[in-house]
Amino acid sequence: MKSRQRAFLLMTVPALVLFFFFHTFPLLQGVFYSFTNWRGYGEWDFVGFSNYLNVFQDMRAWSAYGFTFQFAIVSTILVNIFALLIALGLNAKIKFQKTLRAVYFLPNILSILIVGYIFQFIFTLFLPQIAELFGINVLATNILGSPDYAWIGVVIMLYGRQQPLMSFYT
Repeated sequence: MKSRQRAFLLMTVPALVLFFFFHTFPLLQGVFYSFTNWRGYGEWDFVGFSNYLNVFQDMRAWSAYGFTFQFAIVSTILVNIFALLIALGLNAKIKFQKTLRAVYFLPNILSILIVGYIFQFIFTLFLPQIAELFGINVLATNILGSPDYAWIGVVIMLYGRQQPLMSFYT
């Protein structure tokens, strides 16, 4: 066996095993239990398609299906219309084009601004009070106001801002 094929197997087999145990196996269990009268505990009997027949005879289920279908259709149409209008507004030669762009991108800017204010509060008020309480003289002054230590505060703020994003994508 070539080393390339071995590496392929070493990477794919564990992924497939994990996928099977955490996705496919529970799915197959759910399908099996849908043909029984099991309530999550105790004994169970095989009932066949009667659970499915009961669902399709229940008017509450039909009402839920109807609402879900209406919601999906209306929300899809409205989201696409709204997105098209925004795209046209952002690219059109209109009087308030720059204002519209600023309003559109404001949420992306605000998150960075809010994190900056939070870390400014931590470095100027919170951290010096805690350091003074424990007698740590190095941190008792504002770290952002010191030309020698400001870079440490910037690194901490940058890492603190990126850490939730990195954990979100992993």
